[in-house]
Amino acid sequence: MLAKLKTRACPHCKQVGRLIRHGFSRGYDQKHRREKTVRAWRVFCNNRLRTAGCGRTFSVWIADKIKRLFLTADNLWAFLQQAILTGNKIQAFRELQSGLSDSAPYRIWKRFHHAQSAIRTALRPLCEPPEISSQQPAALTLAHLEAAFSRHPLGPIAAFQVTLQTFFV
Repeated sequence: MLAKLKTRACPHCKQVGRLIRHGFSRGYDQKHRREKTVRAWRVFCNNRLRTAGCGRTFSVWIADKIKRLFLTADNLWAFLQQAILTGNKIQAFRELQSGLSDSAPYRIWKRFHHAQSAIRTALRPLCEPPEISSQQPAALTLAHLEAAFSRHPLGPIAAFQVTLQTFFV
């Protein structure tokens, strides 16, 4: 998207040809714990020098970053799979060796739990939900996600974000 900014319309005012890169959104991630890394690019709709832009900014997120979360998309996927497999969120989270507190897996799980209906609704047009033996809603959600994006090189969560242009949780 960033390479073709001049051909894209602003999501706010719908003007074409006014978008310019404006900076970065930085934050911490699991690989670089002590220093901030780029998590998203800021884009500005130019309204300077009598142009018709609206002057607003928005973010274009990197696919493997999760908004308001320290973990990458791959690590979140590994945590969710392991938590469903073992039934132990703390143990699944400790295997990631993220350095976060013991309350973090519960907060992350709660975000995932509340997002499940939106995730399944977004996945429904892409593919039918697979038949699995588990009746646990989280297992059904992950199976549906895996069925929709099993061949995608980015992994299921990053592929979800790129394909549907929405945040996973």
